[in-house]
Amino acid sequence: MLLVAVLTVAAFAAEVSAQQLVKKRIGLYSENGVSVVSEANTVIAVDLAVECQKRVVGPYARYAQKYFGERASLVDIIEYRIVDAASSVSEDMLSGDRLDCCEQSVVKSYMGGADEFAAVLPNRMSAVEKSVEEAAAEAAEQIYTLRRARFDLITGEMGDTVYGAGLESALREIDQMEQSLLELFYGKQSVTTTVERIYVPVEQNVTSYIIARFSRDAGLVSVDDLTGEIVLLSIAPGQMKYPEDKKKGKGKLVFRYANNATVGVSIGADMLSSTVLPIYEFGENVTYEIPRNKIIWTKPVE
Repeated sequence: MLLVAVLTVAAFAAEVSAQQLVKKRIGLYSENGVSVVSEANTVIAVDLAVECQKRVVGPYARYAQKYFGERASLVDIIEYRIVDAASSVSEDMLSGDRLDCCEQSVVKSYMGGADEFAAVLPNRMSAVEKSVEEAAAEAAEQIYTLRRARFDLITGEMGDTVYGAGLESALREIDQMEQSLLELFYGKQSVTTTVERIYVPVEQNVTSYIIARFSRDAGLVSVDDLTGEIVLLSIAPGQMKYPEDKKKGKGKLVFRYANNATVGVSIGADMLSSTVLPIYEFGENVTYEIPRNKIIWTKPVE
């Protein structure tokens, strides 16, 4: 019988240890001569990585199929999507583990800015005014001229005057010139990723929170903007076993044990992230007796 009891206690201790219990002392007590009032609250920090893809139509887009056999978009496009999400516990709305996805911007543009074309287009070589169609034909011819020059350099048709590092530099310049001219037909493209952090104070018995709304045309929008799809934070408390609560005796230490809950972030039917976090609001208070023959460095305030 004693052996069974010992095995039961050992199994319970092993299970509690495996659960990685998180606790915090609560209530009014004295610490190092200072009165402390402590509560156990949880704030969840949610990071959402939003990618914005932007495409600007080229001035010669309508002639792309005529000269290159492939249509170009005739409409500017801005599209957003959530590419990653993560949740962590924040102590003070300033901390919490940050999302590994760093903010970044990738601009596929070789001349000028990512959002617009230069007032004087790069293929204009004289002060003589030309129609858009004439300018497009000239730009297309320049592209094919560059391609022939690249072919001649690679095959050695231009002689042995360009080789080694000089050849690499010449080919790189030709590539950049060709891409800048192709932009006039197929437009500019930029991809920007930003990380938005949202803090969610947890309330007891509340397991779902609308933390934002998302629109493919505008990205993250206000919770009140009904045009966006709901971004939902959900909490599923786990099955926990806490230490035995000892409420008898004069000296008491009261701790709040957190519940290891599964915290998920979703949009519509798509789950963006799921992780287990210690949530105090779904945990339990456990009272410990202070042994009379031990000196505790903190004691309850009378």
